[in-house]
Amino acid sequence: MSIINEALKKTGEFIQENETKNKPAAKIFPSPKLLLVYFLILLAGILLSKFIFDLLSRPQERTLASDSRSAPLQSPKAASVEPSVKPVLPTAVIAPLENKNTAEPSFILNGIFFSDNDGYALVNNQIVRENDSVDGATVARITQTTVELDSNGELTSLSTRR
Repeated sequence: MSIINEALKKTGEFIQENETKNKPAAKIFPSPKLLLVYFLILLAGILLSKFIFDLLSRPQERTLASDSRSAPLQSPKAASVEPSVKPVLPTAVIAPLENKNTAEPSFILNGIFFSDNDGYALVNNQIVRENDSVDGATVARITQTTVELDSNGELTSLSTRR
């Protein structure tokens, strides 16, 4: 009787060992759908952290100038009295036209801002880049303080008052 018990024990142990060796690999690793969900969550976290980092590390000079309706304009005299207060960039207008009889469009520079590689300007409440046109004029050049417009061969320079 003991020989039969020993044979049954060995057979049971053999079966248990083979069951653990022959387990399918799918039970050890997560399903492909679950891996995709993990990957998408990781990707969303990376993109969100990059956006927040770019937002926090953006230089102040490259932000869009405040709209003149949202904050009162400061006079140059007030800006010189309180140097700790940065003056608001006011709306700039073009220099007086030489010939008052012609009906040339007037241009108003609302602000200048930059992204990684491109400069943008807000002229007559339209966002423009270099070589774009606004009210019949072509934007020739955008710098941090000026925008040059080419209107029928005449260069007009718009600038912010700093």
